[in-house]
Amino acid sequence: MGIVQGITEWLPISSDGHLVLFEKLRHLSVAVAFDVFLHLGSLVVILIFFRREIIEFFKNLFKRSSVWPVEQNKWWQYLIISTIITGIIGLVFYPYIENYRNLDFTAYGFLLTSIIVFSSRWSKSGKNINYWIAILLGVVQGLAVLPGISRSGLVLSIALLSGVNRKQAFDYTFLMAIPAIAAAFILAAKDFVWQSIYLLGFMVTIIIGLMTLTLLRQIVNNNKFYLFSIYTLFLFFIIKFLI
Repeated sequence: MGIVQGITEWLPISSDGHLVLFEKLRHLSVAVAFDVFLHLGSLVVILIFFRREIIEFFKNLFKRSSVWPVEQNKWWQYLIISTIITGIIGLVFYPYIENYRNLDFTAYGFLLTSIIVFSSRWSKSGKNINYWIAILLGVVQGLAVLPGISRSGLVLSIALLSGVNRKQAFDYTFLMAIPAIAAAFILAAKDFVWQSIYLLGFMVTIIIGLMTLTLLRQIVNNNKFYLFSIYTLFLFFIIKFLI
């Protein structure tokens, strides 16, 4: 499960959807709290991978003279807006999340992910992030709490379709995941029961996640991001007609 999380959290193929699929195929009964714990490993990956951007973010936040490019001066405001909207949507869905953790719903989540990720093929890069895009991305990230719906897939695709340039779209997509993952862990912490074997999954998630995120950045820069839609469409058909 650490390998599954380490790969699928970053690639636009839905980590929650794969965890549900893996649990069902292996006939496992795994609490949502453990899935969220693996996401905590993904949070560590973001902090390591984007350490320079995070440092620059806080320098820009507390200094009068900006250390970021001028178009990114308001990112802290945009991140707050996106996080608040994601939080509201997440709080609405969280009490009912177990009702959606089934193969049928997950299949349609994969289908939606496939459609939106494929549509990013026709994106036009050039814009900077603004308040309206921040609101839209907050909504999209909130919906990604549902299994089969890829957070990175939908947020990055919508950012690209909104015309945001590739570097900004990539960086913003994963920086806005920091408060979302942290909040999800806090919500699930009360239901979490520690087992020492969980540490193995946690460490594997970090190692695999760093390699996967490095690969994804190269794929986005080469404009091949949309090809992941083939895989999620394949999963939809497999779940609906063969499982």
